[in-house]
Amino acid sequence: MSDKGSGFGAFLLGGLIGGAIGLLYAPRAGRQTRQMLVGEGEDVLEKATATIRDAQDKALAAIRENQSRLEVLNREAKDRISKLQEIADRTMNEQKESLKKGYSEAKKVVTDTETEELAPTATTKTNGPKA
Repeated sequence: MSDKGSGFGAFLLGGLIGGAIGLLYAPRAGRQTRQMLVGEGEDVLEKATATIRDAQDKALAAIRENQSRLEVLNREAKDRISKLQEIADRTMNEQKESLKKGYSEAKKVVTDTETEELAPTATTKTNGPKA
C-alpha cells in the first residue's frame, strides 16, 4: 500500500510541475492559459478521484474477503470446540464408569476378605474342645 501512496503523490506532483512549466512556456494569451490550466486541473482532479475510488473499492473488497474468511474460521473453530467438548464428556463418563467399577470390585474384595476372616473364627467356636 505504501508504494501505491507514493505513486499517487508522484502523480500529483508531476501534474503540478507540468502545469507550472506549461504556464511558463505557454505561447497563448492569459485567458487561454487559464482555461487550459482549469481543464488540466479538472483532468488531474478526475484522475485523482478515480484513483481514490479505485483504492477504496480495493480496500472494501479486501475487507469483505477477510470478513468472510474470519466467518469461516469462526464456524470451524466452533465446530472443533464442540467436538472437543463431546470427546471430553465421553472420556469423563468412561472414567467415571471405570472408577465405579473399580470401586465396586475393591469393595467386593474387602467384603470377601472380611467374610473369610470371620468364617474361621466362627468354626473354631462351634468346634470347641472335646471332652
